[in-house]
Amino acid sequence: MTVRNRANDSIESTITKEQLGQAMSQLDLSSVSPENRQSAVMDHLMAVMAETVTDRDKSQEIKASRILRHGR
Repeated sequence: MTVRNRANDSIESTITKEQLGQAMSQLDLSSVSPENRQSAVMDHLMAVMAETVTDRDKSQEIKASRILRHGR
């Protein structure tokens, strides 16, 4: 069993909980099929994270992973 300290693994961000809630509520899932909604929500969350984390290396890593995931 591996014990992880999530506080040490966290990445600092410039966004508040309220701002995150507002950013996530901007996602329109009406045109997304039910089986793809979880993926769409996670992709939107990663887009918000990439723009708000203070660690630029992690930001670039998130952006690169989104590009690779979408095949663009």
